[in-house]
Parts: sequence; structure tokens; C-alpha cells
Amino acid sequence: MKKHLPIVLILILAAALRLFALDKFPAGLNADEASIGYNAWSLIQTGKDEHSVSWPLVFRSFDDYKPPVYFYLVLPFVKMLGLNIWSVRLPSALLGIASVYLLYLVSFLLFKKKTTNESCHVKTNNFALITAFLIAISPWHLQFSRGGWEVNAALFFILLGIWGFLKGSEKPKYFFLFVTSMAISLYTYHSARVISPLISLALIILYWKSLFPISSLRGAERRGNLTPSTKTFLLSCLVGVLLALPLASQLLSKEGQSRFTGVSVFSDSGPLWQALEMRRAHQGDTVYVKALHNQYLSYGLRFVKNYLSHFSPRFLFVTGDEIARSKVPEMGQTYLFLTPFYFLGLFSLLKLDSKGKVFTLIWFLIAPLAAALTFQSPHALRSQNMVIPLSIITGLGFSVVLNLLFRSGKKWLVGSISALLLLLGGYSVARYLHLYYVHYPKTLPYAWQYGFDQIADYVGQQYYNYDRILISDRYDQPYILMAFFLKYPPQTLQKELIMTPRDKFGFSTVRSLGKLEFRQINYGEDKKLPNTLIISADEPVDDKAVIYTISDPAGHSMYKFFSTK
Repeated sequence: MKKHLPIVLILILAAALRLFALDKFPAGLNADEASIGYNAWSLIQTGKDEHSVSWPLVFRSFDDYKPPVYFYLVLPFVKMLGLNIWSVRLPSALLGIASVYLLYLVSFLLFKKKTTNESCHVKTNNFALITAFLIAISPWHLQFSRGGWEVNAALFFILLGIWGFLKGSEKPKYFFLFVTSMAISLYTYHSARVISPLISLALIILYWKSLFPISSLRGAERRGNLTPSTKTFLLSCLVGVLLALPLASQLLSKEGQSRFTGVSVFSDSGPLWQALEMRRAHQGDTVYVKALHNQYLSYGLRFVKNYLSHFSPRFLFVTGDEIARSKVPEMGQTYLFLTPFYFLGLFSLLKLDSKGKVFTLIWFLIAPLAAALTFQSPHALRSQNMVIPLSIITGLGFSVVLNLLFRSGKKWLVGSISALLLLLGGYSVARYLHLYYVHYPKTLPYAWQYGFDQIADYVGQQYYNYDRILISDRYDQPYILMAFFLKYPPQTLQKELIMTPRDKFGFSTVRSLGKLEFRQINYGEDKKLPNTLIISADEPVDDKAVIYTISDPAGHSMYKFFSTK
């Protein structure tokens, strides 16, 4: 037990950081979380999702066609705990904790014996503990572990698949875990459909000789068969292809393509207009001019710019994602004090003196590809898998520093540097937690659509006192949030549900459910409606007529209620 104590303590820390007040922080519930929870509840109640589809393999939701795995992971939690925030977020938090342990196992298998060279004092197990600790406290990983995010579940299955592959070299039966987990990740989050196949291909190429030993191939020529290990691997690959086949029809369908069309880099007409503008600067539209200024080159450059933006130290260590839901204010995706260890780790990684380093580098380069194909970059959500190679690289940087300290033989220096690192690390983590629990809810309450539980509570009490209830659509998809918190009967919702035409990003919404109407509030006209409850967000209103107010965590008015009785 003593030898397992360090990883047990790390997992306890990971659990505490991911489970504490999970239903209250992040403050609020975003529309995607509400959609997952409500559709799971609808399946329990009726055997159909909100769109009356029985046990779907893709959820239409807001016409963004969500992959199904996280919905079905949430379903038993909704069954046991009821329809609430805990039941939606708990599966992601638990998978986040499990991912910490999986990274420990994967790091151990990737870096055999020593992390750098034969004179290294930081052994594989200690290096694996460092990487596990880094991801346990990682703001990037914590951010997506504490919400009901499909991407966090996909990362768990990718890690499980990698561990299955590495274990398969010792026990070939684990190859089935590899292909099954990778296949499940494809049905969990959209970006995994780019990342998982590339990671799988990288593993196969990197470990090709052990998968297909030359001796066995020569033997095959003489005996007409392969080694049992190779046979098992090939059979597992066949299973993986069969598991992934249903996805092909989804991706080729109109619905499957609509998701990519809505968020892809090609949905942004900026590069096209830029190319046309550059052409107009020339006197003639010659072949030479077209070769220099064309949409293919413009979109290609945009992709490269998007891709490289994910490696920017500014994104990683200083400002982070611009999307409020993806990071806390005044923080990058990871801690600023880790910057020197990141660069030291990169230097060590580029030596490429082990398969572990080669694979880490390949994964690091693959990680942002899916995000770079979309018009929003850098994008912490779609590139979330990048947190794994980033943790390994930073762990390598720590190994370099620890090796230098051990080699110095000076106990005072080891003690001084260790104390400094603990002080900087402790301060950084404490500052992050302070920003997350204190400032994040007050600064960005709209990021998680704060207040809809309170709106639903008030509406539930007053529902039968009004003929109409108007709710501002200032914040994303209010219909599903109200359905979630009101526990709106799925049988009724399925009959009433009418989606609007898709917007320019391919999304749709619902404008009414029973008495509930969702649109922009025009107070001057809406106050003339008889017996109506009006709930405004930031629309111009008459403050003197307010009958009830919901304030954000900073005490600022966020929703105002009016009655036309």
C-alpha cells in the first residue's frame, strides 16, 4: 500500500478539485448541459428524445446533432439522482478523475526505465506521478471536468484506448480495449473523429515492428500464418472498423454535414473576400494574379494561422481562450509559472530518444487539428485533448530540473529550489481556485446562463396565474433550460416542439412551449399584452414597474420581471 500512496493522494486531490460544490460551480447551467440532461430524462420517461426519436444514435438537439455517448452515460445518473445539475455533471467529473489515473498508467508505459537517459535520477514511476499531478491540478482539464462536457468523456476514452494499445504489446487481448475505446470516442465528441484515428495511426506506425515482427512475416511465407499476437491485433482492427462503420453514414448524411458546415473555417467568408479584394488591387484578373490571390490559398493560410495559435504561449499561459465558458478570467489554459518547465520539456522532447517522446510530439502536433478546421481559434474546447501531451511535456521539464538538482549533490540547493517550486505552485493553484470560485461567477455569470433555475422556480409558482409568459432569448436556447428546471413533461414537449429555421451557423431553437414564449422583449409593445408575465434580460424596460429581480453573484440585476395584470 505504501508504494501506491502517492497516486492515491493525487487521485484524492483530483476528486476534491472536481467534485466540490459541483452543482454550484460553474454557477449556472449551460444549454448543452441542459439538453443532455433533459434528453436523458425524456428517454427514461418515454423512450424517446425531445424530437420523438426512439433511442437515437445521434441527438438532433438544436440541429447541432450531438454524438450519443455522453447522453447515455448521464442517463443512469438521472435515473438514480433525478433531473438536476449533479446528474449531468457527475459523469464528466468521475471520468476526469479516472483520466488522471489513466495518464499515470500511460506515462508509465510510454517512458520505460528512465525519462531521459541512463544517468537520470527521476525514474519512470516518479515521472508518471508528476504528469498525473500536473493534470490533476490543470485548469484546462478542471474546466471541462466540472461541466457536463462530451469532450471530457471523449478524452477519457482516447486515454483508455492508448493504454489498451500499450498493454496489448504485453497481453494482446488488450488490443480489443484499444479499438473499442477509440471507436466509442468517435461517438462521444465531434473533434475526436479527427483526433482518434490519427492517434491510432501514429501508434500503429510507431510500434509497427512489434506488431508485425520480421521473423513472423518470414514465418508466414513458410508456414502461411502469423504470430498469435499479430492475429489478435488484426482481428481487433477488424472489430474497430465494424464499430466505426455506422458513423460513416452519419457523416455523409445531410444532418452530419450540417454540423461541420456551421462551424468550419469555410463558413467564414472573410478569407474569400480578402482574396477578392487583393485581386481588385491589380489592373487585370490574370492567371498570375489568380495564382497569388485565391480562396484556396486564403483558407489555407487561415487554417495554418488557426493551427499555430494553439501553440501560442499567450493562449497557453497568459490569456487562454476568448470564449468565457472555456477558462477563468486572468488565466491562460495552464499556470504561468509552468512556462519554463514547458520549454525545458520541449527541448527534452525534441531529442526524440524514446518512443514515448516521439508519440508525445506526434500527439502534440495532432491535438489542435480539429479545432483549426473551425472558424474560432484558438479553441480550448475542441483542442482539449492537447492537455495530455502538454502535461507530459511539462513533466519532462520538471524531470530536467530535478535531474540537475540531484546531480549537484548539494542538499541546500535541492531544498531551496524545492521550497521555491512548492511556494510558486501553491500560490498559482490557490490563485486559480480563488479566481474560479470567487471571481468567475461574478465576472462572467452569462457564460453558464446563470439564473435560469431561479426563473423556473418563480415561473413554476406563477404559471397558472398568467395566460402568457414571455422570456428573453438574450441567452442561448432558453427553452431547454426552462424545460430542464421546470421538469417540463417530455410527452407534452414532444408534441409542442417546433424548431425555427437554421441560422447562419446551422443552429435552431424553439420559440414557444405551452404558455412560455422565448424572444427579444420589446417592453413598449409587450406591456400592452393582457395578463402576461414578462422576463427581460438587458432589454430597455421601465424599472419602476419591476415586480421581481434576479441578481447575478456580483449583485447586479440580471433578469427583471413585469406583470401586465
